[in-house]
Amino acid sequence: MDKFWVVAKREYVERVRSRWFIIMTLLIPALISGTFLVPVYVAARSAASPAARNIIILDATSAGLGARVSEILMVDTSHASGAAPRPQVRVVQPTELASAEADATKEVMRPKSVLGYLVIDDSTLAGARVRYAGRNASSLAETDRLRSAVRQAVMMVRLEQEGVRPATIEQVSKLPLRMPRVRIDERGRGASGQAGFFLGIGIGVLLLMSIMMHGQQVLRGVLEEKTSRVAEVVISSVKPDTLLAGKVAGAGAVGLTQQLLWIAVSAWLITNLAPLILKTTPAMTGDMDTSAVGMSFGGLTPALFIVVILYFLLGFVFYASLLAAAGAMVNSEQDAQQAAMPVVMLLIGTWLFVNSVLLNPNGGIATTLSWLPFSSPIIMPMRMGLGSVSWVSVVGSLAVCALGCVFAVWLAARIYRVGMLMYGKKPTMAEVARWIRYA
Repeated sequence: MDKFWVVAKREYVERVRSRWFIIMTLLIPALISGTFLVPVYVAARSAASPAARNIIILDATSAGLGARVSEILMVDTSHASGAAPRPQVRVVQPTELASAEADATKEVMRPKSVLGYLVIDDSTLAGARVRYAGRNASSLAETDRLRSAVRQAVMMVRLEQEGVRPATIEQVSKLPLRMPRVRIDERGRGASGQAGFFLGIGIGVLLLMSIMMHGQQVLRGVLEEKTSRVAEVVISSVKPDTLLAGKVAGAGAVGLTQQLLWIAVSAWLITNLAPLILKTTPAMTGDMDTSAVGMSFGGLTPALFIVVILYFLLGFVFYASLLAAAGAMVNSEQDAQQAAMPVVMLLIGTWLFVNSVLLNPNGGIATTLSWLPFSSPIIMPMRMGLGSVSWVSVVGSLAVCALGCVFAVWLAARIYRVGMLMYGKKPTMAEVARWIRYA
């Protein structure tokens, strides 16, 4: 046991002192925070763009629908930075619509002119369709804003035609409706639904990156010791099983340390920067819970935190052991990448189902993946962040994952014991099977 701790301590200290450990510990939280905050900022800035009102509205309804659309566009972008002219409303007869469109097309084609033109006719008033043509027709944000404005204007005109008072129509059309989402578990405790969504994705990304990064370091370390013949000297005084266990434990401790630092720094950045972004972009506050992003890591309860740590340790032992065995089997970096591919595919294959888990955390696919040793370290913590999972399922999944780790360590130890002293050609699968059987 003393030799085990010596090996683990050496692996931990050597990796923690490295320059790349410090760089990645600082860089990853910045990337994680950017992943959460940049889309919010970009969406907010695009929502506040005044470009949507720099258009021509061709109104062939004779019901004043074009003027309504113009007023709604001015209200929607009144808080936006920058200046743009009011939409040019042109009331035309249905018979003159074709020539009016031709004239509007020529204006759009001129540089530094209007961006496009919107065609409103009787089919628009009936709720059937509205046509738009312009230089920004491929912008989803701008076209969706125009569609929303037309839909709101049609509703207002048709209500007015049905005899509803204009003051009532104006009041209903400007209702600032917000819908905070609260999740309730078996104990009745609520938390932000958006925060749970961000937390679930964040946990999955952190676990995937950490297992992949530090597992690959174990593989390269084993391969380097084998090719430099250092392993021959070490194995003469330390049993191969003890050496493998110490290397995996040391690298796992490094990963756990980095994981905790990532969570702490990312939580601080997101909690402090998200409210600032949302306060400076009022266009988003009507549609988004302003505290959701900032509270993302606030949903990391002590129970969930402990489960995340346990799953990380089990998942890391599972994958790092198999990757160490892959490094012991080969003699070059190229062969090591090929030998590690089946192990990496298990991890990447799990991530391919993340979208299904996000859409339905308690569905059949998510439940099945939560009970498989190679996928449960990623999927189960995500499910716990996204929704309510019974503790019976969590404990059972942890037990199955632990059994998978025992098998992975047993298999890797037998390959490692023989492979570290084998040189020359890459072994075949039959030879690896003999190593496992004879070891």
